Amino acid sequence: MSTLDGSPGSAAWGRGFRVRPSSVRRLIAAEAAGFHGPLHRDARWNEYDHLALLDRYAPPPDGERSVQDLLDHALAAWMREPDPAGGGTWTAFAEGARAALAELSATLGRGRDAVVFTSAGLLAAVCGALLSLPDEGVVALNRVAVNASVTTLAVGGSGTTLLTFDEHAHFAGDRRRMLTYR
Repeated sequence: MSTLDGSPGSAAWGRGFRVRPSSVRRLIAAEAAGFHGPLHRDARWNEYDHLALLDRYAPPPDGERSVQDLLDHALAAWMREPDPAGGGTWTAFAEGARAALAELSATLGRGRDAVVFTSAGLLAAVCGALLSLPDEGVVALNRVAVNASVTTLAVGGSGTTLLTFDEHAHFAGDRRRMLTYR
């Protein structure tokens, strides 16, 4: 891999349940970001299965609650359940995300870049941890995330810092019609 300046970098992705970009789209995005070479898939960057969460935790639809409200409720309920039958825990999901970030950060040299293609739930988990947010804060981050946004982190001697979350200025003006949340 190489960064925009030609120095070594890294690109990784996880499998999203809401949006499943093709390998071609990932390659195009990586190339647009200045990365050339093979991409690395890491399952720890995978999104949670929102349909399974809705099945398990959402109250029956009553016509008054939006799908987003149902998802918020389901996500919060999953976060509170210490040992859900038939599925992984929120804690394991969030710890896997943080471990993937730590491993990726450790493989990069000083001043090097990485690009990760993932989904809102995973980014909310990572960014919520970086900001020491309670579970409700993570749900709030997840709620406002848009598709194809950019989140930027800086890794240095004092740790990992969130610089931007869910940046989507590239959807301004005429491109605003392309903005989607789910």
